[in-house]
Amino acid sequence: MAVENLPKVKLANLPTPIDELKKLRSIIGGPRLFMKRDDLTGLAYGGNKTRMLEYLLGQAKKEGADTVITSGDSQTNHGRLAAAACAKEGFDYYLVITEEEKGHLEGNATLQSWLGTNFVYIDPVQPAEGENLAKARLRAGDKKIEELCRSLIAQGKKPFIIPRGGRSLQGTASYCAAAAEIKEQMAALGEKIDYIIVTAGMGGTLAGLLLGTKVYGLPAKVIGISASRSAEEVTALVVEEFNKDAAELGYPYRIGGSDFIMDSSYVGQGYGIPTDECWQAIKLLAQTEAIFLDPVYTGKTMAGYLDMAGKGFIPQDANVLFIHTGGGPLMFLDIVNRKAREMQQTWRP
Repeated sequence: MAVENLPKVKLANLPTPIDELKKLRSIIGGPRLFMKRDDLTGLAYGGNKTRMLEYLLGQAKKEGADTVITSGDSQTNHGRLAAAACAKEGFDYYLVITEEEKGHLEGNATLQSWLGTNFVYIDPVQPAEGENLAKARLRAGDKKIEELCRSLIAQGKKPFIIPRGGRSLQGTASYCAAAAEIKEQMAALGEKIDYIIVTAGMGGTLAGLLLGTKVYGLPAKVIGISASRSAEEVTALVVEEFNKDAAELGYPYRIGGSDFIMDSSYVGQGYGIPTDECWQAIKLLAQTEAIFLDPVYTGKTMAGYLDMAGKGFIPQDANVLFIHTGGGPLMFLDIVNRKAREMQQTWRP
């Protein structure tokens, strides 16, 4: 069961372009930097999850489902794109929010409401001994999904559950296929890629790119920049997902943690809390390349790249491909607007 044989629907405008960031490099120096514009996939402000949802909803249709359930926090990019995909493909859609209800909408949550999302919130949680609040909320979310699934089945519905963030065999397959797209595009440009740098949340995109480099012979080292979890935790997620999915897809490849680079030193105070370096990276890309990054994922990832390149971690003669995973609606959160006003007169490239 190779990637090419999996069912899928058409959601994304592919191939997404690859741009060379020449003006940025003229200012900061360092390796040649290319950007894969998966923020331009075309569905509901775009993003990397659109690729995953093509395969996930293809599988849902194959199984005869009429309802989709997934989970995330209130500003989940995955949830926004899942809502849009379900609206387009005719599925009822439920999003289990792994936070207590806040009583207001902004950013992705506003768009999801317009797309017809049925929001289901977890009850307030009390972490067990030795458990942090984030894990307690994830546990409560899993329980809520089980309850919702049973309720929908009792109503005669046929639910299909999409794992948080789209982390799944289908998600891995989608970015395995994206690696083939990248290889073809870079060959057309007459260029090679030495490093691929990408945001790592649940690790599905990274696992798919790693598999794709092996399946399609793309000799590039993959670097993941964590937006939330420790490097050890994300590494374990990626290795687990890669090896499980590669086996199920019939590929002989297996990996360990040394087969890619994972860095969590740019997380800062935590998920969704931008660092000063993240804000600087956002303004730098906007004022040099007119490309917008978001303050939760791609801003931190670009801050990581800038630091690595500046310290010589990435060789000066390398070609680097940055995967822009989207996240546009996160630019319009209250915290972003406040910080933008603070920085308005204080910094330029």
